[in-house]
Amino acid sequence: MNGEAPLHRAGTVSESRLQSNEELVIVQYLERLRAINSPLALSAEAWSQCELQARRIYRDCARSYTAGKPLVSDTHIAEVVDLGGERVRQGVHLTHSVRAGVLLFDLVLDRIVEWTEADQAPWSSYTAAVRSLQHSVGRRLEAGSIGYDSFMLARVREVHKQGHRKLAREIHDQIGNSLSLAMRQIELYELELSGRGEDVPKHVRAAREAVLETLASTRELVTELRRPTVAGSLETALNHFVTSMGDARTPVQLWVRGLDEWIPTAVSEELFLMVRECLRNVYRHAEAGNVVVHIDIAPHEIQTEVIDDGLGFDLPSVHRSGRSNGLTGLEERAELLDGTLNIDSSPGRGTHVTIWIPIKEDPAPPPLGPGRAPGIEGRR
Repeated sequence: MNGEAPLHRAGTVSESRLQSNEELVIVQYLERLRAINSPLALSAEAWSQCELQARRIYRDCARSYTAGKPLVSDTHIAEVVDLGGERVRQGVHLTHSVRAGVLLFDLVLDRIVEWTEADQAPWSSYTAAVRSLQHSVGRRLEAGSIGYDSFMLARVREVHKQGHRKLAREIHDQIGNSLSLAMRQIELYELELSGRGEDVPKHVRAAREAVLETLASTRELVTELRRPTVAGSLETALNHFVTSMGDARTPVQLWVRGLDEWIPTAVSEELFLMVRECLRNVYRHAEAGNVVVHIDIAPHEIQTEVIDDGLGFDLPSVHRSGRSNGLTGLEERAELLDGTLNIDSSPGRGTHVTIWIPIKEDPAPPPLGPGRAPGIEGRR
C-alpha cells in the first residue's frame, strides 16, 4: 500500500477490519472526487499523491482509535509543503485541495462513528480518532497552502524582477542612447570650435556637464534596477546590496534585531530603500573608515540607525546648494510612512541618521522554533 507499514492491532478493532475499511475509504474518496470533476482525480500523478495522503490520514486515525490517544506523524505532514508548489505546476487551484480535504474528513469520520457504535468503544477512543482526523487534515491543508502561497510569491517576485530588468533595458537602450547622441553632438561642436581657434562658450560647457551628470544618473538607475530588492529578510537584502557595492575600504557592520514577519511588506521595501540611500551617500561622499547599521524591529515600531565616521557635512549648506535630492527623498519616504527622520552631521565629525517608523498593522508574531528567542532574529 504505497510503501506504508501494515497496521497493527492495538484495541478492539481487528487489523483485517481496519485494512478493509481503508480500501473502502480510498475507493469512495476517488468516486466522490470524480463526481465533482476534481482535477485531483483526473491526473494519475495528482491522484497518486492524494491517495498516499488519504491512507496516512486514515491510519493515523485508526491507530489513535485503538490507542485511545491522538497519534499523528508530523514528519509526513511537513512533506505536504512541497505538494503546494506541485499543485501550482499541475494547474490545480488551492480550492480543489480544500474540497478534497473536506470530502476525506467526512468519509473517515463515518468510519470512526461506525467503529465506535459497533464496538461500544469508550469515549476516549472516539475523541482520540476525531482529534487525530482534525489534526491530520487541518495541518495538511495548512502546510499545502503555505507551499502554494510560497510558490506563487516566488513567481510574483520573479515577474517583479523581470519587470525591473525590462525597464532597465529600456532606459539603457532609449534614454541612454539619446543622451549619448546628444553628448556626441556637443563634442563635435567643441571640436569645430577648437579647429577655428575659438573658446567653448560657457553655456555649451554647462550643457556638457548636465548631459554627463544625466548619463551617470541613468547608468546608476539601470544598475539599481538590476540589483535585487527585498526578497527574503531585510538583513539579507541589505547584505546583498553591501556586497554588490564591493567597497572594501568602507566596512559595514550590520545588526538586525526582531522578526521580519512583524513588518508589512510595503514598509520593509521602503525601509530597505531608505537604508540603501544612506549607504550610497556614505560610499559616494563620506570617505568613512567604518559604518554601522542597526535596525531594531518590534511589533509596533522600527528603530534604525546608520552611523559613519566619515567627513560629515553641513546640512543647511547642502540644502541651499540644491544637491539634497537624496536627503529630500529620505524625508519624503519617512513622512509617507508617518515616521521621523533625524540627520546629525557636521564637517569632520561623521554622520548619524536615525529613522523611526511606526507599524500600524498588528500581525501576530510567528511561533517560536528551536534557537529563536522573542525579539531576536538573524543577529550578526
